[in-house]
Amino acid sequence: MLGNDNIIIKSYKGLKYIQYKALLDLGVNHAYTLKSDGFDFSFGAKEEDKSYSVLAEALNIDKSRIVYPVQTHTKNVLCINEVRNDLLDVDGLITNKENIALTTKNADCILFLFYDPVKKVIANVHSGWKGTFQKISEITIIKMMSNYGCKPEDIRIMISPSIRSCHFEVEDDVKDLCENIFSYTNMTEKFIEKGRIENGIQKYNIDTIMINKILFKELGIKDNNIIDCDICSYCEKNDVHSARAEGNNFKRGTAIIIL
Repeated sequence: MLGNDNIIIKSYKGLKYIQYKALLDLGVNHAYTLKSDGFDFSFGAKEEDKSYSVLAEALNIDKSRIVYPVQTHTKNVLCINEVRNDLLDVDGLITNKENIALTTKNADCILFLFYDPVKKVIANVHSGWKGTFQKISEITIIKMMSNYGCKPEDIRIMISPSIRSCHFEVEDDVKDLCENIFSYTNMTEKFIEKGRIENGIQKYNIDTIMINKILFKELGIKDNNIIDCDICSYCEKNDVHSARAEGNNFKRGTAIIIL
């Protein structure tokens, strides 16, 4: 079985996607797309427009209400009050407006879906290792608090399929950067593990999910409001797009959420 009991898997016109039971129970329309023949949500891909058209139809969303940020591994998070198509160098979106669909794309990076059912605020965030090291998820929560009056204890966070520590392998440069940024947690030995040696080069495995969970807890997010599908994109490369597994011609999935 793909994933755990936190999700359900659906299909529409050949497009497979997952939904989180917690968000469905709260009445929030959303999806994360799985690998499906003939679909690719990558920027400028020939199948991109068709892919979003089918996804919008599956979720009964007006495709013209979808917001597509151009992600470049930044820490930039914008509050959205209207549909816009000028979002260059943006990796996170927040809104409290109805009928605005927030999207992000990935092929190994983490995509987070946030929802505050009290203030009726959603967010969608792309956080690869660079975004994680820049604490984009923390920035998002702080913006939800300061701009919309959200309380951490009310915020739900869904964690998408993404590369996990078993396959997120780095060398000394990234490992050292991670240690320097997060040494204050006194937990680096928990999320940085010495791995294999290849051609005389020491490899390390980093758990970016754990790092983000530490950031969430520091801000007061409740443990049972952090909901993970437990899917590694590399391990499940037959069902989930993975840049590391697919190579240079990799395709992308998308996460979408709308009030």
